[in-house]
Amino acid sequence: MHDPCSDLPADQGKAPSLPEPTDSVYGGPVKSFKAKPRHDLAEPAIWCAGIGLLCLIAISLKPAIWPLALILGLVYLSIAAGLWQERRGAVIAGAILFSLGVVARLIGLVKDFSWGKVGSAVLFAWLAWRLFAALRRWHQMEDEGAETDEGTEEDKPMISIVLFLRRERPLDEPILARIVEEAWGGNYTSGDEDAQDGFVVGSSPFFLVKSKLGMFAVHNFPSPYFDDVDAVADEIGELRLRHAILEHSAWIAVDLLSPDDDSLPRESFYPAIIRLIYELADEDVLLVYRPETGQANLWSDDVLEALLMPSGEDRFNRVQTNVPVIRVEADDAAMAAAVGEARRRWPEFLEALKTRGPGDSFSIKAPVTVGENTEFIWIEVDGFASDVIFGKLGNEPVALAGMKLGSRVEIPLEDLNDWCYARDGGEPVGLFTLAAINEAERRFQDRNGG
Repeated sequence: MHDPCSDLPADQGKAPSLPEPTDSVYGGPVKSFKAKPRHDLAEPAIWCAGIGLLCLIAISLKPAIWPLALILGLVYLSIAAGLWQERRGAVIAGAILFSLGVVARLIGLVKDFSWGKVGSAVLFAWLAWRLFAALRRWHQMEDEGAETDEGTEEDKPMISIVLFLRRERPLDEPILARIVEEAWGGNYTSGDEDAQDGFVVGSSPFFLVKSKLGMFAVHNFPSPYFDDVDAVADEIGELRLRHAILEHSAWIAVDLLSPDDDSLPRESFYPAIIRLIYELADEDVLLVYRPETGQANLWSDDVLEALLMPSGEDRFNRVQTNVPVIRVEADDAAMAAAVGEARRRWPEFLEALKTRGPGDSFSIKAPVTVGENTEFIWIEVDGFASDVIFGKLGNEPVALAGMKLGSRVEIPLEDLNDWCYARDGGEPVGLFTLAAINEAERRFQDRNGG
């Protein structure tokens, strides 16, 4: 039987005191590597990192070249990090290095022609051109007195989907290549360049995936997504979402780097990213996040189904698999008054319970504690005797270990927080704390700019 009272938000109550949020999660002189760089430097930085990784991988394939490969690999990776950090010195160094690389490839072509050298010469020329173009824009902005703070330059949207994970995901080139084949079809593992539809290169935490659609990045980090998880969590009023943020310890993301067809809207590549995310997901996924818009949702079959539908990236944030749980401070005056009224009018609930019909629903809200975690949660009432209320959880708990929707509980009457009943699908009676919860959520949103 469906309980209409259980579809309403519950307050968590007795919320722990957390530090005040900082002005910026990514404060300080070092730019977060999850924040996209300006001046169109993202793609050159990722390509530079990929070349550096290839140099390091070449050491295991050809040990004789390890000194040169190690030096080049570290140089390319250092330049990539500098580009992402928007360091002008790294842009200049990269432009010079890739220009010299073009000259070296052209000289090599004169001595010994190969299409591989032609391809690398074209790639190096493109990267050098991109970096020189970035320097020109940079200088132009300064000459015009333009602000250089983040957000003054119109960037392309970051087309990406992120999965927050309970624990680190083992991932290497062969495993990822097979996952890509499952998601997109085609051949990524044969080893025959002429027969392959693309390639996968890299190692955790960073991979490049080249497909017929374009170039993608796959991140696999064994660390939290945010630099200051507590600060981020404290800005989230809905406690299920907050709990997922605090619980995750790793993340996987798929980003669009550069499409093969620039005439297509970048948003049109979301379906491909979502198919790959679907194949990468497992039982450790807690949360799915869309950086472009800041949308997030708890992971579930319903969210997955919404993602896989047309325009799924826009649908998934509107899916709500569990009722929201809102934080309410223990000293909230409106809540205290509402609880007082619920307890004063408790005899009305008992009187209605005596004439309970087969289609009626009766619920109370009360604190349930497991270990150090206490949640105020709706409970479907089965019976009442000797100042004890018997029932089962009407909501999925947030962080009550060993308990789930439908778990049996016994609640002392003195812990009563609210009550609600409805006759055979009719309008619910009670819900004294609902207005206080809604007001607490509004205050939280106002305080955090929501």
